[in-house]
Amino acid sequence: MKIIDFHTHVFPDNIAERAISVLTENAHGVKPYTNGTVSSLRASMKTAGISASVLLPIATKVTQVAVINALCKSQISDDCIPFGTLHPDTKNIAEELSVLKTSGIKGIKLHPEYQDFYIDNKKHFPIYEALSAEGFITVFHTGKDPGPFSCDHALPYAVKTVFENFPKLKMVAAHLGGWKLWKEVEEQIIDMPVYFDTSSVRKFLPDVDFLRMIRKHGTDRILFGTDSPWYAQDEDIKWLDSLDMTSTEKEKIFYGNAENLLEFVS
Repeated sequence: MKIIDFHTHVFPDNIAERAISVLTENAHGVKPYTNGTVSSLRASMKTAGISASVLLPIATKVTQVAVINALCKSQISDDCIPFGTLHPDTKNIAEELSVLKTSGIKGIKLHPEYQDFYIDNKKHFPIYEALSAEGFITVFHTGKDPGPFSCDHALPYAVKTVFENFPKLKMVAAHLGGWKLWKEVEEQIIDMPVYFDTSSVRKFLPDVDFLRMIRKHGTDRILFGTDSPWYAQDEDIKWLDSLDMTSTEKEKIFYGNAENLLEFVS
């Protein structure tokens, strides 16, 4: 079966070791399964039987945006699908999105904890307006984070606020709508027409709760994701494949929904 991992991270070879070291120091015991390079991700994909991975970069400074987006253009391949990045303080939003769109990049990643912004703050609405108008997929880190953050920048109610103001935004709320806030996810956003991914869920949410949530939300809106390098791609595949789901449900989650969202031709 084809598999698309919709949530992975890589770093340029010359900074990968340092980046992984710093992130590991701040992650309270979370250890990487690859060294953070594209080549190590490809090795992991080969072992796991993954057809393609979506790469999600994060600009922690405004000055990094153009540099990261230029790198994303060079990473496009059959098995790597890079998204671009914006910073909440980006001024030339239209210009950056034009560059990405011309390059064939279909989405961006926003990490409200690392980028230190509240997703429902109206000052950031022009970003969502531009992303929505241009048809970009927008992956938000949502919920808590193992890093040294306040972990209140992308709570479920804030996800709801963004959706209600931008219902045409192709929105992915990572970590099943809000990492370690799944009670609030069920209470507030479980059936909204936004996508959830499965990254960083396996070790923290009982299977019975996971299955209940994805069926309440709709398996048409669930994307397989691992958060590599922080979780093992092959282990996440074995876990998801072992759950009591139909073959149709598994096909949707492993690749069908991702293909539809990315507008792939099967």
